[in-house]
Amino acid sequence: MKAIIIYVSTYQGNTLKVAQAMANELSATLITTKEAENIDLSDYDLIGLGSAINFAQHHRELLEFAESHDLQNRNVFIFSTRCRPFLGKYHQALKRLLLEKGSNLVGEFSCKGFDRTGPWVAMNGYNKAHPNEKDLFKAKLFVRKIRRNVHPLAVFAKTEKRIIDKIEGMPIYQTSFNSDKIAGRTALLNITACIHCMKCVKSCPMHVFEVIAYDNSKTVLPIGDSNCIQCQKCAETCPSDSIYIKETFINGIRIAVREIVSDKLQKAYNT
Repeated sequence: MKAIIIYVSTYQGNTLKVAQAMANELSATLITTKEAENIDLSDYDLIGLGSAINFAQHHRELLEFAESHDLQNRNVFIFSTRCRPFLGKYHQALKRLLLEKGSNLVGEFSCKGFDRTGPWVAMNGYNKAHPNEKDLFKAKLFVRKIRRNVHPLAVFAKTEKRIIDKIEGMPIYQTSFNSDKIAGRTALLNITACIHCMKCVKSCPMHVFEVIAYDNSKTVLPIGDSNCIQCQKCAETCPSDSIYIKETFINGIRIAVREIVSDKLQKAYNT
């Protein structure tokens, strides 16, 4: 997934800290609104827009950028740093603008930021040490969830599926929208999009993925996805967005029960 984060950070650098944390998590391009003026946003699957809250709304430069660029049908998330302890309606102006532009708003995030203006000068600043490590960790969790929600297989995971084949008991599905072949139950792998880089095989601690013969060639398949513990290592390292972990409460219970009643997961982890 190709992502870009566009920000304005002019005072204490609060918003830049949050933007950097998000960009690191997404491996995203990180640029200011001025630097983004000549960027073709249609090249990106996900766009982040953020600034500090100035006088009850996002910075005017960010609002002007959103107003002047084509964001129709683009996946956009917004974020901010703020002085007040609660977000209130500070995001409303940007959200309304994005709605008018026909954007797909996929989430919003805000955290406290250090402020030493107005009445806060008397106490040498408010929200000292914010954003802190906890704030930045929450920002990373936020974009991690966004990345999952906009993943190409996210919709497929929630829809009815037509099984076209099975291999070693594992189902092979075919998507209705582009005829891609998808394998697995918990660890879904797009066989058609997979580039066989082997990163999933190497990164998975539970040895879910194997290279086996299928459809007249050697193919990576999630043969052991009953051992999947939903750690997301394979999906995070996949360069072609071919892997999607179907995170559900039921899968969580399945993992917990298997850990209680047998040592199969521990053995799979150690081999």
